[in-house]
Amino acid sequence: MAESTWTPPVMDREIDLLSGEFYVNDPYPTYAWMRENAPAYWDSVNELWGISRYDDIVEIEKRKDIFISSDKEKGGYRPNIPADPAIIGLDDPEHSKRRNLVSRQFTPRAVTSWESHIVETCRELVDAALSHGGPIEVVTEIAAPLPAEMIGLLLGFPHEMFPKLMEWSERTIALGGGPRYLVESGIIAAMEFAEASSNLFDDKSKCPADDIMSLWTQAEVPGYTFGRDEVISDSLLLLDGGAETTRTVIARTILNLAANPDQWQLLREGADLDVAIEEFVRYVTPVHNMCRVAASDYEVGGQTIQAGQQVVLMYSSGNRDLDHFENPDVFDVTRTPNNHISFGFGTHFCMGASLARLEIKSMFQELLSRVKSISVVPGSVVEMPNAFVYGIKSAQVEFELA
Repeated sequence: MAESTWTPPVMDREIDLLSGEFYVNDPYPTYAWMRENAPAYWDSVNELWGISRYDDIVEIEKRKDIFISSDKEKGGYRPNIPADPAIIGLDDPEHSKRRNLVSRQFTPRAVTSWESHIVETCRELVDAALSHGGPIEVVTEIAAPLPAEMIGLLLGFPHEMFPKLMEWSERTIALGGGPRYLVESGIIAAMEFAEASSNLFDDKSKCPADDIMSLWTQAEVPGYTFGRDEVISDSLLLLDGGAETTRTVIARTILNLAANPDQWQLLREGADLDVAIEEFVRYVTPVHNMCRVAASDYEVGGQTIQAGQQVVLMYSSGNRDLDHFENPDVFDVTRTPNNHISFGFGTHFCMGASLARLEIKSMFQELLSRVKSISVVPGSVVEMPNAFVYGIKSAQVEFELA
């Protein structure tokens, strides 16, 4: 594309799609405006397109021949950040080769083998949270430990590392928001995790076990180099994708149920929890967006995306699209059908979706058996402004026991 000959479209509003403050200050009215007036929105601040309609997002995800994740110059799956060696930053056939190495560890059947451990861990966490009396810190006591522990177990980290994994996931996930989020604390955390992963790789090379890191040490991908750098990148991807997003759904859903006590009551009266989980995930949408780069010109939303331009697929907008969801801004634990795109779509559909669903279900089964009502301590919610994930730093809640 000869960028000098391209004239950017003029938009009626200026929206900074990489502003963390945008995402924590009720972006949903702006999403509605975008879907109605500018479904392909040119963000002149960051020089990328925001795609806000459900159908357009799915269409782009299907066109993996046109929209790629591995552009080394324009950016990969995150905006204005060069593609890294992780699975998610690859396109097929390389993507499928790498993904297939570990995907069998996340099938519904494989995940079921962890169910008793997950259920017991949820019970222990809730026991500990209730034991001290007074408000409960919903992130550190309830939402964050379980998913970090599970990814630690799957990768093969020793138990004493699990608290550190929880910390690293919170600090590194923010880096995906774009260049402005490349802060020192996140970079240091990424370096620390890389060192720990490299050491684990060495350990498992000598003494392999039944875990993903051991699998990687033995991996051979025909026609593709798979070495230490790829292992470190994929390990961080699994940590952030598996730990931080599930933590976000659990924590924010507890807040959503506190704000909608009638929905909590429906669940306590026997509403289908599997159905409710899909609404938990849709309503929160833990990952705001993913990025792709156009390999050739393509028309979407009334605009022509030029080859080489980035598009941000706005999942949290697509999940509130009136064309797909009745009363989309209503939190309804009985919503069916619920074909949300919180786990992505197509070739990059979240590999850990089955594990996330089981973790979320197990935690809320435990809470439903013991908690009559939930209230949020006023002023206790501390947001994590970021253009990548909808995380919260902390929040305090009070549980009325059943």
